Amino acid sequence: MYKNLEIVNKIAHKENSIKEVKDFSYAKNLTSTPITVTEFFEACKNYPILFAKDKNNDWFASVMLGFKEKENIFVDNKGNWDKLHYVPAFVRRYPFVFVEQNEQQQLLLGVEKEFLSIDKKDEKRKLFDDKDENTEFLNNVLNFLNQYQNDSIATKEFIKQLDEWELLEEKVATIINEKKEQFNINGFYIVNEEKLKHLSKKKKEEICNKNATALITAHLISLSNIQKLGIK
Repeated sequence: MYKNLEIVNKIAHKENSIKEVKDFSYAKNLTSTPITVTEFFEACKNYPILFAKDKNNDWFASVMLGFKEKENIFVDNKGNWDKLHYVPAFVRRYPFVFVEQNEQQQLLLGVEKEFLSIDKKDEKRKLFDDKDENTEFLNNVLNFLNQYQNDSIATKEFIKQLDEWELLEEKVATIINEKKEQFNINGFYIVNEEKLKHLSKKKKEEICNKNATALITAHLISLSNIQKLGIK
């Protein structure tokens, strides 16, 4: 999704504003995208919420946006996202993103270079003011990204807890489209409902006390959306 990131700083970008992102064409090739626990209740209405591990063996949640490689079925050829469907925060943060810069995992603000502007029409999205201080626009961006970062950590901890409760099972999903073509999706985990039903009273109370019940329910509800992908 990001092609040419540039780290934002007061010297190089003193005069820069950010061009308006007019459509979602940049997300056209996403077949899945990370999702956070704060988004589960909206996302479960439209997409399957699945669990997986990244290259560092850390848990994350994602929503399926398609079943063919580099195809997001919710973005049309004009870059419009289906109006009736929730747009994940991972997508909405574009053209900004936090970048880990060193061993201390310091997070720096990155922006897609093509969106940097010195055009007067983009003044409302200026990065720094005349005193070299953050503008309200930039502070709003940073607040959004910080919240997303915190939500991502909370999501990892939630799934880690599911794993510790031994509720997760690896699955393979088969999607059949309107042409009767079959696609197998693998490498993901879901909550095993049978294991959930047979948990001890103590563990069920623990799940409830950790406010995990509603999130698990949203995840389970979302799974019915897997087959709907084939008829979108």
